[in-house]
Amino acid sequence: MVKKASTKLYVLNKKLGGKTYSATMLYLPSKIVNDSAFPLKKKGRLIVKIVGSKIVIENEKKGRGKP
Repeated sequence: MVKKASTKLYVLNKKLGGKTYSATMLYLPSKIVNDSAFPLKKKGRLIVKIVGSKIVIENEKKGRGKP
């Protein structure tokens, strides 16, 4: 079981119609995602929240409205 891996945030900038938009992406290494203990669905919506100084990512429960 893999419990820890090093990763990085990536900021992507895109120009569209004279405006620049940015998106920040978190890369999850395959050794984490393919582990049998990985708790997130590989397809589907997620909930992301800040709790203290940590980011918590959870599967979105069915029937739940927007956070």
